[in-house]
This record gives sequence, structure tokens and C-alpha cells, in this order.
Amino acid sequence: MSPIFEQHKDITSLTTFGIPASARWYAEYASKEEILKISRSEVFINNEVLNIGSGSNLLFVGEYNGLVLRSRITDIKSYSKDADTIYVISGAGVDWDEFVDWCIDHGYGGVENMAGIPGTVGASAVQNVGAYGVEAKDVIYRVECFDTLTRNTRTFTAEECRFGYRDSFFKHEGKERYIVLRVCYRLRQSDIAVNLEYKPVREYAASLGHAPSIREIAAEVRRIRAAKLPDPRVTGSAGSFFKNPVVSKPHYDSLCHRSGCEIPAHVTDDGRMKLSAAWLIDHAGMKGHRYGGAMVWEKQPLVIVNAGNASAHDVLHLVEEIRSAVRRKFFIDLYPEVNYIDTSIEVTLLGSGTSKGVPEVGCECEVCRSEDVRDKRLRASVLVRTHGMNILIDPSPDFRQQALDNKIFDIDAVLVTHIHYDHVGGIDDLRPFCLTGDIPLYTRHDVAVELRKKLDYCFREHHYPGVPTFDMHEVDNFPFYINGLKIEPVEVLHGSKPIYGYRIGRFAYITDAKSISETEKEKLHGLDTLIVNGLRYEEHFAHFTIPEALGLIDELKPRQAFLTHMNHEAGLHAWLDDQLPPNVHPCYDGLKIKV
Repeated sequence: MSPIFEQHKDITSLTTFGIPASARWYAEYASKEEILKISRSEVFINNEVLNIGSGSNLLFVGEYNGLVLRSRITDIKSYSKDADTIYVISGAGVDWDEFVDWCIDHGYGGVENMAGIPGTVGASAVQNVGAYGVEAKDVIYRVECFDTLTRNTRTFTAEECRFGYRDSFFKHEGKERYIVLRVCYRLRQSDIAVNLEYKPVREYAASLGHAPSIREIAAEVRRIRAAKLPDPRVTGSAGSFFKNPVVSKPHYDSLCHRSGCEIPAHVTDDGRMKLSAAWLIDHAGMKGHRYGGAMVWEKQPLVIVNAGNASAHDVLHLVEEIRSAVRRKFFIDLYPEVNYIDTSIEVTLLGSGTSKGVPEVGCECEVCRSEDVRDKRLRASVLVRTHGMNILIDPSPDFRQQALDNKIFDIDAVLVTHIHYDHVGGIDDLRPFCLTGDIPLYTRHDVAVELRKKLDYCFREHHYPGVPTFDMHEVDNFPFYINGLKIEPVEVLHGSKPIYGYRIGRFAYITDAKSISETEKEKLHGLDTLIVNGLRYEEHFAHFTIPEALGLIDELKPRQAFLTHMNHEAGLHAWLDDQLPPNVHPCYDGLKIKV
């Protein structure tokens, strides 16, 4: 039997936010055999794929232009190896709170502190859910997944899942590649609760006068949650919207000094300080704040609720107001825990010039003397906004000014095309974005080697406080993923030097190219938008001329194309725009492009 796909499916009811959401394609599966059939279909192969549980941690921004999958694997079974330990294997589609009740009914302890958390069993492994002193990682033994690349089943140990605070391997490299089928938990064969370290739970246990049962603890946890958190069946929400910031001790001390507040925090296992996002939002004056139909929950400011016909725009606007208020008062940025489901792409041109920029120092040609702001070209760089992330391609030497001009407050990842200074000279200016952790940086092996040499202070084991720090990822000429977003390197020749361009969805960015092989051109078919270098009209040994760039555009036929990495010999912006075909335009700094 062929898989059953629904088109333009309204999936609002499949999310806990209750905000209008739809998917271009939708399908369900109840076994690994069914997901295997789906993975072989044209719909699966030709679209982005999103696997959802109960939709409890998602904000859909417009229609999802891809395939949404939902697990219906709902079997639960158990086995034991000794009198004290029980292993419970649950299908990923089981409602998490129903799973907690199943364990309690069978006298299996370990998950009672996490009662009442919305979501599914599969999401517990992906999100590493947690509450009241217990996290999923404390009880997860193994996770069985479907590998969408090899179409085989793979089982991960708890260690291989690389669990962190509300984090796991499945939210990073494994996102979209691995679909959780089942989760195996290692629990206690006892109905006596033992996880009593969290203060409200400890106080409740002390009030009983006897050792609390797992059923009693689960009931108390649900009572505490109900007093603070909205029931998504009554008031739509996506649970806790923001992560609790984790910073170094010196940075924490600096925040307290600058804000004039003793910000509550506790020390993590690695000696850093975890701050309360709820406290920060509350003391920034945002509790109960509302925009449109979206509101900060008055009982728990960590939660944003759908107070009545909220749109995704309402939520996004409110989120930025909250982040701005916290940033102004406490000098720290909050990052969403909720996943933004947004397949649209917005590209901001941070710089459109070549290595010397425009105007060139000491030049008085008409371009360098022009008063048209479009003729002021900083060194080439772009910011790509998609899937709720800000991805910087090439931190140019002008990045500090570019960040100020474009009000950039966060960078989620950096892609580097090659090692030349006009493309990496702004790396040191990324230090403000490293205060809450290393920035993932993706580039070729040869570039990584050179960066470690030239900027060794950024990659030492023991860093000088305040320097920018990075999580270096060396990538080959194969697709890779950033938080589930597929990035495809495109190798081009910069003269005789191989460097990378990058394709993201239906957008591609190519700079400093002189030639592209037919094999690499294949990666650039079907584009909506192409940005490509066009240095000038005259021949150059290492860069496309404008006619050469136009030849590539004509061959690839994207819907729209833009020229970047231009020097003053390319001419005035207004003049050049008139010379180009209707769907091709010269870039200018600050240009925003919708893909």
C-alpha cells in the first residue's frame, strides 16, 4: 500500500499553541515499515521534512512548505534484568503524561517528577525534557531511530545522544536525519519516590510524615504546574518559551555590576552560572505584557500564551519586545527554547564590496565620490535569516559596523567561504555573541587549519576571558545540517584556489568565483535567488567579470539574481542597474531579499 499524503493540511489542532498552522504535505506512520515506505516517496525526497509529536514546542510561521510527519507508534512494553531495575520501551507517539501514568500504574519509579509536561515520548529524547530536579537524560537508556539517509534503523545509547540542558544530538547534527521511533527508559521497580531534591517537592514530602509514593509526587507536581502554567487544552501555549541563560562566572559578575542587581543564579556542574529567564522577564517589567493576541503569562513569565486569536506575527513581535526589554535592563540576550518552523528565507546584504571596499582609499573617481548610499560598499558578507536562526556568511573586516548598522543582536552560526582577510577579518568582532556559549563555525579543512594558526587565542583549551570562542566544524563538499537546516557547499575556483559557496534551500551565495565545474553547477539548479560575484567589466584572473556572472545566471535561470563583491570599476549603482537584465540587480549594503 502506498503512503497516504494529505495536501495543504490544517494542522492547527495538532499544536498546543492553537495558532493557525498548515503544511503543504502531511502523513502519519504507525511502524518503521510505514516510515520506510514514506521515505522512498517523491514527496519525502523532494521536500523538507518535519517530524512532530504533539506540537508542544513549535511555532509555525506561515505554511510549512514541506512534509509534516506524525508518529502513531504507541506500543509500550517492559522487561527486567533484576529485582530493582525495569526497562520500559515506549513508542515515540505515546503522549508523555499518559506514559508517566502507565509507569506509575505499574509501580515503576523515575519519571514521576516530570508529570504534566506536554509532548510525546519521542520529544522527551529530542528536547531532554525536565522538571523538578529530574531530566529525561537521567532515565533514558537507549533511543531507537529511523535514519532517513540510509533508511536503516539505528539505536543510540544515552551517551551517544549527547544530552545537555534542553538539548540533545537530535536537535543539532541529528535533526531531520533521525526520526525517533521508540525510547527505552531505565527505571526502578519501586513505587517509593526518591527524587526529592527540588525544594517544593522536598517540602511537600516532609509535610506528609511518610515516604512519598511516586503517585503522590506526580499528583503534587501536577498541582504545582497547574498553579503556575496554563493548561494548553484551555489556553494555548508552547510551554516554556525561553531557555535559562548560562554564562561564565566573570560574565555573571559583570552583568550584576552593570545592571545594579543581584541576579539570581545557581552554579552548574561545569562552574558556570545559570540564570532564571522567568526572573529576568519579570524584573524587566514584561509579566502580563501583551501584543495583539499574544501575552506573557501572568503566573509564569517564561510562558507566552495565545490569549485570543493570536497570530504568529503577534508572538514574534512580543518575543522581540521581551528580548529587547531584558537586553536593555540586564545586558543579556534570551534565546527561544521553542522551535520556529519557518521555511522562508530573508537575506540581508551586510557588504557588497570587494577587498578594498568602495570608496577606495585615495581614489576620486565618480563612484568613490558618489553621494548615493548604494555606492558605499563595505566588504562582502550576508546574514541569512531562516528557521528561526541568524546565519552569518563571512565575517568581513567591516563586521562591527555592519552589525551596528543592521542591529544584529544574535548569531546562531557562521559559514566561512575561504581564508582571505576580507572574508574573515571580522571574526574577533564576534565576541559579543559568544557570551552565552561557543558559536558554531563551519568551513573547509584548509580554512580551519589557517584560522587556528592566525587566531589561535580563539581556539585554545584555556581562553583569555572575553575572547570570541567557536565550536569548529570542518565540512567536506557534502551537505551538512545546522539545527536541521540543510546546508550544501558548492565548490568554486577562486583563480586556481578551491573555495566554497553555499546553498540554503532555494538560495545560493557564491563569492570570489572565477569558474565552476559542471558537477558543482548541478547543485545550483532550481534556485529562486542567486547572489554571485561580479567584480567589474574588465577581465580578472581570480574573479568573475560582470559578463561572466551574467553568463552563469543565464545558464542557471534563477527567478532573481544579484551581483556582489563589486569594486568601483563596476560603475555607479544606478547606471549598472540599468545595464542589467530585468531579473538581475547589483547588491547594495543593507539590501533585504525575500526568497
